[in-house]
Amino acid sequence: MNPGSRRIVTRSGGFAVAAGLLLLTGCVGEKAAGTPTSATSTSSAVPKTSTESNPHAAFDPCAALTPQFLAQRQWNAKPPEPKQDSAGAVTWKGCRYVAKAGYGFVIETTNNTLGQVRDKFPAAVEVPAGPRKAVRYEARPDVPGGCSINIEMHSGSLYILTNVPQTPANRNLAACDIATEIAQAVAPLLPAGS
Repeated sequence: MNPGSRRIVTRSGGFAVAAGLLLLTGCVGEKAAGTPTSATSTSSAVPKTSTESNPHAAFDPCAALTPQFLAQRQWNAKPPEPKQDSAGAVTWKGCRYVAKAGYGFVIETTNNTLGQVRDKFPAAVEVPAGPRKAVRYEARPDVPGGCSINIEMHSGSLYILTNVPQTPANRNLAACDIATEIAQAVAPLLPAGS
């Protein structure tokens, strides 16, 4: 698959869960400040010295979004799948999720700051995420169904990417509205000082 494109496959008669999972399994479109071409280990890319200098050590989305938390929001159509990417000096680490409503999303910590995201995506708009600053943008406006949010952290940000497959079953779901809802639900889980 071309790393700059997204392909969506759906099943008829279902919630199109497979579509969201397929999109999120590899090519999730352009991320802020880089497009990883494949998932790579980043254990040596970001030293895990302290939570102040490492957003990955400060918050683990895969552990913080408990089975109960996911079930309450019906984000548990599939078990969470760990995900780790890097592009140059930028790293992302977290999990992929699939909602029962038929959309998929990724929540990852990244060493990308809000300033770097704003530089790359000047059309990004501020959105509410509890007491933290957050920006929302469409990294690939030419590919419908995707929306990204970065929530400010001390040494990076929390990255959220939604994918709403453009199917008859999902045509009323707005990717950026869903991304905002996810950000508002997940931001309170970020530890103070992270």
